[in-house]
Formats: sequence, C-alpha cells, structure tokens
Amino acid sequence: MGQSVAVLIGNVEYDELSALACCANDVAQMHILLTETKKFSQIIQFVDEPVSFVKDELRKLTELEGGFEEVFLYFSGHGLSNSDDFYMCFKGFKEFSPNSTGLSRSDAFELVRNFNANLSVVVIDACEAGRNLIKNDVPPLARAMKSGFTNFVQISSCTENQFSLAGESISLFTEEFIKACLFKEQGAVYYTDVENALRDAFLRHPGQTPHFIRQGTSQEKFCDDASRLNEFRTGFWASQDEHETQEETAPAATAIALAKAVIENIETKVPSKEDAQAFIDGVFKTALNRNSLAPEIADFFKIRTVKYDDFHYVQNKKSVISLLSRRGGSDSFVESDVTKKKRRQPFGEFGLGTLAFLGMPDEYDETYHLLNHSKLEAVHVGIYFEPSYMALNRIFSEIVFLPRLTECLILTCNSKERRSGWGSFNEYEGTKEWKWSHHAWSDDPAEVAKEYVSDPFDFTTAYVLSFGEQGC
Repeated sequence: MGQSVAVLIGNVEYDELSALACCANDVAQMHILLTETKKFSQIIQFVDEPVSFVKDELRKLTELEGGFEEVFLYFSGHGLSNSDDFYMCFKGFKEFSPNSTGLSRSDAFELVRNFNANLSVVVIDACEAGRNLIKNDVPPLARAMKSGFTNFVQISSCTENQFSLAGESISLFTEEFIKACLFKEQGAVYYTDVENALRDAFLRHPGQTPHFIRQGTSQEKFCDDASRLNEFRTGFWASQDEHETQEETAPAATAIALAKAVIENIETKVPSKEDAQAFIDGVFKTALNRNSLAPEIADFFKIRTVKYDDFHYVQNKKSVISLLSRRGGSDSFVESDVTKKKRRQPFGEFGLGTLAFLGMPDEYDETYHLLNHSKLEAVHVGIYFEPSYMALNRIFSEIVFLPRLTECLILTCNSKERRSGWGSFNEYEGTKEWKWSHHAWSDDPAEVAKEYVSDPFDFTTAYVLSFGEQGC
C-alpha cells in the first residue's frame, strides 16, 4: 500500500478581487482535521503562494517513491467558471489570462492524475465551482478519468451558477464540510457519509447547493475509525457552541452599535453624485491629455472622441455581466438583463418535431443588456484615432466605467478596426477582452488613469512602429 498525501491551498489576498480573510483559517482547520485521521503521511499547505509555485510543488510530490494510496486536494478562494473551464483564482488572477494566473480544473485533474493514486479526492470551496462533466461538448474530466483515475471524488461548495459564501473566521462550506466529517462517531467514515451530511446541511442554505462528482464503488473512506476524530470533534463543537452562545447573549445595544459602526464606515466610502461624476470625467480627461506625450502621433492620426451615457455599444457584455456578478454588492447602479429568443429551425415545424423526437433541447439565442441606473454621464467613452494615410487602420481606445456604491470598476480595451473602403472601417471583428481594475471613489483620477488605464497612445505608437519592422 502506498502513502496518502494532502495538498491544501488557500488564497486570502488578491490584486483585482476582494480579499477573503477566512481562507487562511479554512486551510488551518482542514489541516487539523486531516491530521487527526492519522492516514496522511504528508499534508502540505499553500496560502497566498503563486500558482506557478504550487504547480511545481505538486509535480515534485508526484515523484515520491512508494506509490500513492490517496491524494487529497483542497482549495479555498475565489473561483471563476467561463465557457472553457472552471478556474481557481490565485493572487494575481486576471479574467482574460485565467490559464496562466489561475489553476484550471482541467490542469488540476491532470496534476492529480499524475499521482496515479488508488483514490483521488478534490474539494473546492469557491464560487461557481460545481461544473458538470461535459460543457460545450468538451469533456476534460471524462477523458482524464478514462486515462488514469481509478476512484475519483469531487466535492464542490456550490453549483456553476452560484456563489460560495465566505465567513468572518471560516467559510460556510468548509465549516459544514468539517461538521459532515465529524457527524459519524463510530466506525469508518466514508466519503458518501460526508456527501449525505453535506446535502442535509445545505437544505438550510437554499442559495448554495454543494455539487458532487464520483467515480468509484462508494466504499472510499475518509477515515478508517471515527473515534480518531474525537479530540478534534470535542474542541470543534465546543468552539461552535461558544460562538452561538456569544451571539445569543450579546446585548442588543452592542449589536446595534456594531451595525451602526459598519454602516458609518460604508458611508464614508460613498461619494456624492457630483464627486462620482468628477472622478469619471477626471480619468478620461487624463487619459486624453496623454496625447501630449506622443506628439509624433499627430502626423499619422487625427483624434476624435465619443461619449455615451449608457452601455449600448459595449461589446462582450457577457464577460462584463460575469464580472459584476462576481463582485457582488448591495446596489443596482448598473444592472444586467439577459433575453432569450428561440432559434428558428431551417425546416420549420418539421425541424422542431425532429428535435423533439430525438430528445434534443430547444436552442436559444441570448442577448445581453447592461442598464445604467445611476444616471451618471459618460460611462462609456472612447478615443478614435482616424488615420491620415490609407495604409493605416483606425484605432479605437475605449473606457467603460461601472459605478458601484463604494467603488468604480474601470474596463479598458484598445482595438484596431480594418479599413473597408475609402473613408470607411469595419468594427473590431473579434471578441473584445477587457482589462479591468477597481478603485475607491476617493482615489486620484490622474493616478488611476496613469497606472491602470491601458495607454491608447502607447498602443497606437506601437502600431505605427510595426510598419518599420515589416520593411518596405
């Protein structure tokens, strides 16, 4: 029999996402729980480590001699599911380079598969983690199972379209996962026992539903003997009881005072409408004034600006809506809407009848909308670089402002629009990838524009210089 190893990953700090203070304690509590099972020869934890470092360490672990009975991988942090895959987000995660700044589920499975263990367990506590086996006809997990997994268990904190709730000291799912592991006090604790206890626990939390994937015999054990967990069980339940007692006995006045302090703290971050508008105008003005740093561009382009008070012309709204959903918040300054229209079949009713006979679902075209309820102006602005030479395409640099109660999200994109005739251009033909950042309303607009807004003049200068690289 080989050894069993556990890898625990937690991410607290993020460059472009909100911090998750509870994730460090999630890892710590999981470390204690797994230690008490007495079956893991190594339990390695990574908190706020770069994704490249974690991957390299996992590869090194696979080279240990003696083979592996079980490999247990746990992650607590932000998560993102897009059309391609699910991603565990690390500190420097960027939505438009998720494969290099995060750990995709496909890569995680491949790393786990390399252990060639008799049992592979993946537990993910993150938003959007519960992705099904097949998405858009791409079955990475199915392929991985056929090519290496013997017995496999994945337990995710929520479905693909849900959020995983954090907590003050421990996340909701990790807390319930530990409780599920401690529920049985005698005999072996099977992973099916843990799954069933989790299902029951989250009946009390209808907004979050754990997601399970399994390949095996249902005989896979989390712990050979539940009595090994007695000491941890006693301490864990005692801390739970103490926390509940403190909540029950806290004077109402203290609770009100605490709530008032939180509300007042939020209030300090909320600008007046005039100050919010000044921030937006200041960022765009600074970005536009950077033209003075590139006077040579005037020989090749004339500048034209556009301003929109809505998001009608924003491309790739789906990714923007996804960003808003992940950021959460209590306001609806910017709201999204998705309309679905049933796709017409080429053979009319006959085509519909054939699809129904084959058991195929109806197909729909989705249209995404972004609504500006804040009434702030110039929330989508752009700089057109109109070429003075027929050999040049048109450059369009745009900034989108998504106002929130206590922050402003800024999206930027530079694109080239190909010439389609004498004096006409086609819009950018691809799917625009937005670079985004978030800022307090009190931040200096000039500094924000300098540090975070994709410099349109640098982009345009690089485009002009590319002709010199091509030669005559």
